[in-house]
Amino acid sequence: MDRRVKKTQTAIHNAFIELIKEKESVNDISIKEIVDRADISRSTFYTHYTDIDELIKTFSDTIAEDMGKLVVNVNNELDSSEKHLTIFKNILQYLYDLGPLTKVVILDARNTDIVKEITEKLHVDIADYYKGSHKQIDPDVLYATTSFWINGCLGLIREWAINDFRYSVDEMARLINESLETCSTFFLKK
Repeated sequence: MDRRVKKTQTAIHNAFIELIKEKESVNDISIKEIVDRADISRSTFYTHYTDIDELIKTFSDTIAEDMGKLVVNVNNELDSSEKHLTIFKNILQYLYDLGPLTKVVILDARNTDIVKEITEKLHVDIADYYKGSHKQIDPDVLYATTSFWINGCLGLIREWAINDFRYSVDEMARLINESLETCSTFFLKK
């Protein structure tokens, strides 16, 4: 990618993130505010993005890709009972560090399709990893398990973000990990 293009996109991204921190909602952010903050022309913005939704989509694509890499990297690096906890901590820390951007991508009502895309991207990455390492798993069971894991975790992460990250990363990772462990035994009689 050309350095000037990268520099312009970085300026647009930074301007958008600054405005997110200041505004109540993405709906309160205009392209004019973005271009003024990025110190670019409106036509330059439109050279890179058709609208704010496309700009948000670039963030969601990056977040989905990064989350998929975090899951696969931890799986490749660790061989311990703490693997899931480490995965959750890494993902939660990543999302916490993104702060307001996490809320825009995961919580904004306009982004239902974006959350779906994140889910699909994660599903493909995780399913591909497990197909390579657990060939004996029935493909339908693998799909269902991966979907259950992703949607359950994203649901808890959404709740965490809605409540302004009221739990620390470590506390939230523990809650997710224990919730997944509890699911398999929840309806069993004692």
